[in-house]
Amino acid sequence: MDHKRIEWLFFVVFFLIDIYLGIEILRSPVNLSNADTTTRSVASIRNEMKSDNIDLPDKISDAPDSGYYLATKNRDYLSGKVSSLTNVNARYSKSDNVLYGEPRQAVLLSKKPKEALEQIEDFKNDSKNIPYGKEFKYEPDMSSEDNYVFVQNSDYGEIYANSAQLNINVKNNQIINFTETYMGQASPVRELQSTISAWRAVRAMYTDRELTNNSRVTQVKLGYSKLTEVRGSTILLPTWLVWVENKTTKNITMKRVNAYTAQMLQSSTYNVEK
Repeated sequence: MDHKRIEWLFFVVFFLIDIYLGIEILRSPVNLSNADTTTRSVASIRNEMKSDNIDLPDKISDAPDSGYYLATKNRDYLSGKVSSLTNVNARYSKSDNVLYGEPRQAVLLSKKPKEALEQIEDFKNDSKNIPYGKEFKYEPDMSSEDNYVFVQNSDYGEIYANSAQLNINVKNNQIINFTETYMGQASPVRELQSTISAWRAVRAMYTDRELTNNSRVTQVKLGYSKLTEVRGSTILLPTWLVWVENKTTKNITMKRVNAYTAQMLQSSTYNVEK
């Protein structure tokens, strides 16, 4: 296939993606300056949350942020890397696009958490252990003592998706195994756009009854989540990620809010084990 034909195919694909995103925006209009709670002051809503025994972080920004629609190519990035992983026993599952690996020799870790994390980072960043390891960033709010979670990083922010995640499992201060998924490089498909604020996202969750009584918001971050797939590409959009702890059970759930429309994303929650 000649170079001009490849350029033409890329143009067609991204043109179709642009049409799709335009339709999505029209189907989900949002007025960032006129929310459904404009008649109620910030203080009033905070007081309502307090009466419902919902705790918030000391500071939640009410300033808008910004982000892109991003696209990644749906390709098999990991299977061709197995032969180069000389320090681990690795196999790739095409059915779920997951790379599985375990060290061939014991990788002992310090009993000090900070030093142990540094050792795990060194292990991750060695291309003989894990492919694309340097592109993954540690996510403490999704990790536990025996499961270190890393999310795929991009030039535009972290990607929070099952298909862009590295999990390194530890037992008795030793790396046991890991699983990895990888989405490839992300590129903008639309211009930079303003998003709602972190406070607006939390407020929308409360008014949509996504924040239950007797809960605590422990963290709010802006990242990217999967929106859909179009013509062999995965579309990502800016998302406010909100970690909510149940005060009784201590279970932590991460919920996702569309950072453009303030709507909850479908299949938006999963429990974070601590």
